[in-house]
Amino acid sequence: MSGTVRSTTVGQCQTFDMTPRFSVDFNELLERDLIMLSQTDLREDINGSSVLLVEGLLVEVQEENLYDDGTHEVLFARGVVEANSTDAWSHVKWCCRFDADGFSDIAG
Repeated sequence: MSGTVRSTTVGQCQTFDMTPRFSVDFNELLERDLIMLSQTDLREDINGSSVLLVEGLLVEVQEENLYDDGTHEVLFARGVVEANSTDAWSHVKWCCRFDADGFSDIAG
């Protein structure tokens, strides 16, 4: 399973909150730190689970590529869901705004 796991302890109970991770196309950047995420309120994460997108939801996004020369690339970013307020691509309802770390190749 991919994503970041956070745990919270309340009394004697411990709950786990997994940050959903979505596959995206980094060619769909609307701004240097904003990428298209979904046309609808529900989107499947990379594990096949349906996730309800809402303003402010913490998410992770990635694009995995394997090139003909054998190079493996995984572009990755963390961010928050926000409504598409750009004048471009009006059919896109939700975007992901990257955190201050931006995106990077985590394939190693």
